[in-house]
Amino acid sequence: MKKLMYLAAALLVAACGPKVGKTTRVTGQFGDEVPETVRILVGESVDTTVAVTDGRFSVEIPTNLQELAYVQTDFTPVSFIADGSTITVDPIEGTAVSSNKKGPQSRYAAYDAWMRTFMTEYRSKMAGFGDDEDAAAEYFEQILPDFNEYQKETVRANGDNILGVMALMQLMDDDPEELKSLLTSFSDEMRANPMVAQMIGALSSMSATAVGAPFVDFAVIQDPENAEASTVKLSDYVGNGKYVLVDFWASWCGPCREEMPTLKKVYETYAGDRFDMLSIAVADELEDTLKAAEEIGIPWNQIVNAQRVPLELYGIDAIPHIILFGPDGTILKRGLRGAAIGEAVAEALGE
Repeated sequence: MKKLMYLAAALLVAACGPKVGKTTRVTGQFGDEVPETVRILVGESVDTTVAVTDGRFSVEIPTNLQELAYVQTDFTPVSFIADGSTITVDPIEGTAVSSNKKGPQSRYAAYDAWMRTFMTEYRSKMAGFGDDEDAAAEYFEQILPDFNEYQKETVRANGDNILGVMALMQLMDDDPEELKSLLTSFSDEMRANPMVAQMIGALSSMSATAVGAPFVDFAVIQDPENAEASTVKLSDYVGNGKYVLVDFWASWCGPCREEMPTLKKVYETYAGDRFDMLSIAVADELEDTLKAAEEIGIPWNQIVNAQRVPLELYGIDAIPHIILFGPDGTILKRGLRGAAIGEAVAEALGE
C-alpha cells in the first residue's frame, strides 16, 4: 500500500497541463440500454437535460473547478470535474476520462481509484481481525500515516479545485499548524468555498482549544419539550477533579461505531475515582442517537442532541473526535484514535 501511495502522489504533483478553457465538453455513449436523455449537474450553476441520439450525447458546459459535476442517468451517477478539457463518460462503467492527462479531472479519477482500493483493502483487513480489537487498532495506527500523507499531497497539488477540498475533508490529522499550512495551498476562489471557509473557522476554534488550553464550556438542551430539566453543560462532567475522556460521535458515523470497542475497553480498565468518560452526540437525530447508544451498550455518561455547537467551539471537522481533559479541565490530548486512546489515559494516570 505504501508504494502505491507514493506512486499516486508522484502522479498528482506532475507538471500542470494546458491552460484551462472556459468550457468543458462532456460526451458519452451507451450500449444496449439507451435512455432518451441524460442530466448534467454542476452545483447550482448548471442543471441541463441533454438528448441522447444514436446512443450518444454531447454537450458543452462552463468550466467550474470549484464544484463536482455529475452525469445522471438510469445508472449510477458519474462524477467529474469540469476542468476545461473534453471528458468522455461511460455511464455503464461509471468512469469519466479527460483529454488532459495532467488536469484536475485526471487527478480526481486517480484519487477516486486510490480511495476505492484503499477502502477495499481496509475493510477486508478489519473483517479478518474479527473480535481481535488490539490487532484491529494496531492495523489502523499502522496505515493512518500513509493515508494522511496521501490526503496532504492531494491537497497541495489541487489548491485550485474541488479535489483539494475533498482530500482535506478526508484528512485525519488535527495538528493546527499542519492544517494551517495546507489551507495556504488554496487559491482565493477555493477559499470562498463554504467547506474551506468552514475549515478556516474551525482552525481558529481549534487553536483556541489546542492542547494546554482550558476547556470551553457549552450547554445542550437534550429534550426540547422539557428544556429546563434536560439542559446539561460540559462543565457538569469536565473540570471537576477527574480525568475525563470525551468522545464526539454520531449514530450514522461508521468510524465512530468502530471505535466503541476500544472505548469500552478503556472504560472497563480505568473508570473510577480518578477517571471517567463522556460521549457527546453531534449532528444527529435524537431518536437515532438513543437507539444506537442502546444497541452499542454505552455504559458511561452521555450528552445527546448537541448538534453542531461543540463542533464549532472545538474546531471539529470530522468524527469521531476524542479529547482527554485533565482534572481541572485542561485539554491534555485531542484527536485520539485506536491504541493511542488507552495509551494517553494510562500516561495521564501514571499507570
